[in-house]
Amino acid sequence: MQSVRHRPSLRLTGPTVRFPAACFWLAAWLASLAPGLGPVDARAQSAALPQIIGTARPPYINDSDGRGTGPAAELVRLLAESAGLDPTVRILPFQRAVLALDQGGVLYPALLRTPQREAKYLWIGEVFTDRAVFMTRRGSPVINTLEAARQLGRINVMRGSELQTMLQSFGVTDMEVSNNEIDIARLLRAGRIDGWFAPRAVARATWAALDFDPAELQAGEVFATLPFWITASPDLPGETVAKLRSAYRTLRNDGRYERIIAPLRKLESNS
Repeated sequence: MQSVRHRPSLRLTGPTVRFPAACFWLAAWLASLAPGLGPVDARAQSAALPQIIGTARPPYINDSDGRGTGPAAELVRLLAESAGLDPTVRILPFQRAVLALDQGGVLYPALLRTPQREAKYLWIGEVFTDRAVFMTRRGSPVINTLEAARQLGRINVMRGSELQTMLQSFGVTDMEVSNNEIDIARLLRAGRIDGWFAPRAVARATWAALDFDPAELQAGEVFATLPFWITASPDLPGETVAKLRSAYRTLRNDGRYERIIAPLRKLESNS
């Protein structure tokens, strides 16, 4: 008698469903054709990798159609490439960018390192140390003391920034805030504010980016030093952090760091 070979079939026995082996092979084949249908989504894995997010703050980071350029962006891109990460620098408003850093999985190209933030984030490497000063228009008083600052009629500072908190700690509570440094520079040049509290290099670079005459802008005495660092969310894997820090040390040792930050040193030399 000739044997009859039965095809595998789906059998239902009460509440239990048994799948023949062929079904599992079929599922694997479908997953290979359409990764989004399989149990492991490669796109979801990619999305879980650290992202680079910052805010436009010349001269450290410039906004080029939503992508970051400038010295800090270049530094963090090189570190990301060394660690096998996506080197794209996305630009968001300041408060949203810091919120993303808080939520996790983010590298931030240039954040001010403060005592309040010390234990909150991971610190990869320093970008540059800036100086907090009051900027005024030529012909107005140069602000060298807090008493002089308190006498300014209208002081503006970037909303939610470290310098807003610093002004409050100085006892300067009568201030205006704007969402970015570019808006503040325009207000100062138009005479709609009397002073601008900002990192010195940031103020000068923003002024230059707007094609304003640098002779119109003057800086007072330094009120605080401002170390800007490449920063990471605390949930980044230790192996990734180690790779980033190692890549940063290499940049410092092989001369690329000095080449990249040369524009920042030039702004500093204009003191």
